[in-house]
Amino acid sequence: MKYYLTIDAGTSVIKSVLFNTNFKEVFSYSIKNPVIIDENGNSEVDMNHFWLLTTKCIKTLINKSKVKSQSVIGIGITGNMVGFWSIDENNKSVRKAILWNDTRSQKIFKNNKIFDEVYNLTGSIVQFGCTIPILKWISVFEKNNLNKIKYILTCKDWLRYNLTDKIFNDETEVSVFPGDIKNKKLSHKIFKIFNLDTKYLKLFPEVKKSNELAGHITRKAARLTNLKEGTPVIIGCGDVIASTLGAGGINHRKKISIIGTTCHNIIVKNNSKISKDNSGLFFASLNNTWLETKINVAGTTNIDWVINNFYSNLKNYSDKIKIINNFENKYLKNDYNENSLIFLPYLNYGGSISPFVNLNSKAEIFGILPHHNNFDIMTSCYEGLALSIKDCYGNRISKKDYLYLAGGASKSKVLPQLISNALNVKVKILINSELGALGISFLIDSYLNKKNLKNLINAHQKIGHIYTPNKKHSKYLNNKYQKYKKLRESLNNIW
Repeated sequence: MKYYLTIDAGTSVIKSVLFNTNFKEVFSYSIKNPVIIDENGNSEVDMNHFWLLTTKCIKTLINKSKVKSQSVIGIGITGNMVGFWSIDENNKSVRKAILWNDTRSQKIFKNNKIFDEVYNLTGSIVQFGCTIPILKWISVFEKNNLNKIKYILTCKDWLRYNLTDKIFNDETEVSVFPGDIKNKKLSHKIFKIFNLDTKYLKLFPEVKKSNELAGHITRKAARLTNLKEGTPVIIGCGDVIASTLGAGGINHRKKISIIGTTCHNIIVKNNSKISKDNSGLFFASLNNTWLETKINVAGTTNIDWVINNFYSNLKNYSDKIKIINNFENKYLKNDYNENSLIFLPYLNYGGSISPFVNLNSKAEIFGILPHHNNFDIMTSCYEGLALSIKDCYGNRISKKDYLYLAGGASKSKVLPQLISNALNVKVKILINSELGALGISFLIDSYLNKKNLKNLINAHQKIGHIYTPNKKHSKYLNNKYQKYKKLRESLNNIW
């Protein structure tokens, strides 16, 4: 048997996953990555430590799976997107990597018109943790570090360099640096908007397509990971694109919600026409597709926050899973309990970029009375996530549509049905759990076997459970949504 190995380097968890050539998940292993976050919204990781954790993750996977390294015939990487991973003339890290959810570059956004200017070119509300804004920040506040930089990479590029000794980037990331979304390359116009010298364009490596060859496993990387020297490594793509591909997002007008740390609500498009609603993100994907994405930057982060603050006996990850299982079992026993609390799930330092833009928005729990307890608050949190998805899609989704649900929250016993009820659409759950890794395995296969990517993905989409809206609960959530929307609109000026 031959295998594809994929690395999914998330913000806080690094995963390595083995698939056989029929795209069946054979084995996976994950390891936590310590992110350095402070109260000022700075978010960083140590690049060298990140690489060592990745080697440990791969090596453990190979050893535990008992798969021979020579049976692994192709490797690919996806990772948390944009940010700022800089290396010097010796290809060593210049400083800690600045992550996508960092907010330090907010200091340079003194003119709010910059958001509209960037949106008109890219279809995205530029985030503070995007690469170009951080480059501007570095050029102002860390000139000494700027002078040391040879290349600016992203997460997956850094890992791929360490595996192959080759330095590249891919179209999916460059176009959201922000860059030229239509032509999938760096944009001189964006540099002009940020008042950046175009000499800095040389700091960005050659751009390739996601399913092209990047290089081969080096002797040094083979020693550290137990992979076979010479194994081909493809370019790969950002995690949003990889997860969308894994969820079958290659066909025009398909709707997919990926609920993890963040909540991406995606409509696949076969053109680069920019939406006029001035919110959200617009990603370049593969096979001449683009992803119109309405993102709630805080997804399951909200659930974690409720557990950390309203539940006791939390010592490790297994305790968290137990708390979630107990809550969901009680919720189902109560037959979709209704309550009056409204939870606005905007729990992050960078505010909201869709379906409305307010960089000062906050999470809120509205309507607390003396009888409310942790069960009520968790219920409102689950409902709030479902209502935020309804808010993001707006009138772009209808009863005749299917919503494909992916990400960690798709495994919930409660949330998929809540989403179906809130949006009044059928929700399809995809069988594969590691969709980002699966998306990369499709890219590996398309490179190695010269297959049409669209045909490949459509032939291997496996649907599990389908949720149908509950008429009574849909009515309840629709009424609650009217209050939800009025509440967040009323707070717009207060935030």
